[in-house]
Amino acid sequence: MDRGALLDQQALEVYRAILFHKEQDSVTLSELLELETDEVEAVLQRLADLSLLAPSRDAPGTLRAVNPRIGLKMLLRREQDELTWRQQRIEQERAALASLDAEYTASRQSEAGDRVEELHHLDEIRIRLEALAESCTTEFLAFHPGSGPGVGAIQTGRSLIEQALARGVKFRSIYLDSIANDRVGRTHAQWMMENNGDVRTSPTLPLQLLVIDTSAAMVAGLPGQSGTSALLFTGQPVVLAMRALFEAYWEHASSANQLVDVSDAPSCELTPQERKLLQLLGTGLTDEAAARALGIGVRTERRMVSELMKRLGASSRFEAGVQATRRRWI
Repeated sequence: MDRGALLDQQALEVYRAILFHKEQDSVTLSELLELETDEVEAVLQRLADLSLLAPSRDAPGTLRAVNPRIGLKMLLRREQDELTWRQQRIEQERAALASLDAEYTASRQSEAGDRVEELHHLDEIRIRLEALAESCTTEFLAFHPGSGPGVGAIQTGRSLIEQALARGVKFRSIYLDSIANDRVGRTHAQWMMENNGDVRTSPTLPLQLLVIDTSAAMVAGLPGQSGTSALLFTGQPVVLAMRALFEAYWEHASSANQLVDVSDAPSCELTPQERKLLQLLGTGLTDEAAARALGIGVRTERRMVSELMKRLGASSRFEAGVQATRRRWI
């Protein structure tokens, strides 16, 4: 969506009135511009969020116009920073998945002695996880999407975690934001934190992943995999790529020190999960695809969409996208 819509004609008129006429009172501005007072107040908040208005020292409690040259620089810098971050994340994910694809393709064509194992049974996966947990000396990293194929298979049991913690192994885990509504998953995440595990949450996760030190990575949830299958990689290039993928998500994940039900968030604020839902719908994803990406049911996703449309005062999803963009929700 076009972020230029944030500076529509109405916003420019209000900004121009403050800049040239030194008007700061919303009532006076509404009379000058023939707008409703609540419309002017909404525009003032938007301009302040864009750093085009700043608190006035001459008239405390009001806003003054920022020099347009400075305001433009700040807007461009913010847009550039966001673009740079997105490009870096895309490149990290592309490199990680390209490396994974290359090694997986090679493994299908090679003989015995491969550095990729295909595990097709839950017991087989558990046996390999037990050996990996025993050999771990430094750190476990994990994505826990919470739904889809191989969920239980890729998680080590509590006894294995306790043994590793006793040896000084550190655990870092990323769960979906929707875990706040999953009693079993939330309980496990809280247990991890109580035992000095570091836990964060993300609106989406690309796959189910466990990385052990720099020696192995176990992956489930890839296209074509069955519900009880996983791939175990021991080739260092792929393991390091999986670590890089984890670190990219970890950097931008939210702290989970106080896991709460996302439905308890104040209605005036947008949760990371709601923001991601708006972004997914903005790319044209169906309800089913968006729900799958967020790890929630389709009925829950549709309820969230309906609530967001009400909060935005939108009668259609297109209008909701426009309103969300104007409010800088996405």
